[in-house]
Amino acid sequence: MQSKVFIVGMGVEGKESLSKKSLELVQSASLLIGGERHLDEFPEFKGERFVLKANLKEMLGCITPPNPLFTKEGVTGGGVVVLASGDPGLFGIADYLIRNLGRDEVEIIPNVSAMQWAFAKAKVSWNDARIVSSHGRGMDKVLEAAREAEKIGIFTSNGDEPSEIAKLLIDNGLKDFTAYICEDLGMETEKVSEMPVSEIVGKSFAALNVMVLLRQWSVVSDQGSVKDAEKFKTLFGLPDSDFTHSKGLITKQEIRAVTLAKLGLRDDSVVWDIGAGSGSVGIEAARLARNGKVFAIEKEPERVANIRENLKKFEVNNLYVFEGKAPQGLESFADPDAVFIGGSGGNISDILDVVKRRLRPSGRIVINAITLETLHEATTGLKERGFDVDVVSLNIARSKDLVGMKMFEAENPVFIIIGSKAS
Repeated sequence: MQSKVFIVGMGVEGKESLSKKSLELVQSASLLIGGERHLDEFPEFKGERFVLKANLKEMLGCITPPNPLFTKEGVTGGGVVVLASGDPGLFGIADYLIRNLGRDEVEIIPNVSAMQWAFAKAKVSWNDARIVSSHGRGMDKVLEAAREAEKIGIFTSNGDEPSEIAKLLIDNGLKDFTAYICEDLGMETEKVSEMPVSEIVGKSFAALNVMVLLRQWSVVSDQGSVKDAEKFKTLFGLPDSDFTHSKGLITKQEIRAVTLAKLGLRDDSVVWDIGAGSGSVGIEAARLARNGKVFAIEKEPERVANIRENLKKFEVNNLYVFEGKAPQGLESFADPDAVFIGGSGGNISDILDVVKRRLRPSGRIVINAITLETLHEATTGLKERGFDVDVVSLNIARSKDLVGMKMFEAENPVFIIIGSKAS
């Protein structure tokens, strides 16, 4: 027995995009359901029509008994065809019909979606893109995607939503995106606009539009690569001299190695590097968590420039650097698995409040301190917020040449404070 309901996807070219099978289903259908735009493609259709708007429950009543179209054996005639845009299984009506009719009562015939067209117009691959819809409560999903993904496709519901989305991103410190607004795809009025999100605010677009967002991080080019790349194949514990840094403000090699070990990184960890300095810890964390992301924040412009130079030098493209003073700006970061605080700018208590709320279960925070005051403030602050606390004291001495002999020269001791969050 044939399926009672056929969900037929229509591409941006409308009726011309349908396969022979889809056209035959429409021609033989007893009931044709779709938006006005879809139904207008079939003026010759003589059966019953149902215009789909915000009336899903009413539609459901039309395709289930006791509707006259149905007999005990099922729907009469050629059945019911629901016309949908693109791929009905991608933020489309398929999920609703499957949940209400059952999987066995539905057959889906997909088409090329508007999202596929949009990425094609932007000339960007979308195998690693995050696809979301801004409908209903979807703005939260848009914001979540913007914090984590580099490529985002957004199904919008009207011509004002691109502006609303752009304002949402800017208000949350996520302005570093280039947007492609794809209007009326496949129609004579088709238009594709490329612009920074800051230029979208206040503008209106065609009611039928799709957004593509591309994050504009510092993408490493061949020109930014170091000539002697062999020595940078080591994942962590790189010599201090390999990093560009200001006034010796760098987490030293041995301290860095222990710090990274205590962070407990995985291949896909999300890491915050607060008070990033030269970015040495964040960069090595990014090389270890190669399928994860590192969000680094530094308040001094000179040091931010150093981080960007080191990103190019080490060909790291999963570390994203922000200029600012924590905790401002942390809300725009994805929830972390691990947090490193190399400098707090006197805001350790406020930073810990944010970390307590955002750190994922079983996550870790590592704080490096060189003064007893910072040691006390960090350990006390972590305990007060329910973290299990451990402290490691590192006393490093390095050999030094002295008139044909070697002697040790001690570095200042460093306290590494580790806070573990319950699972």
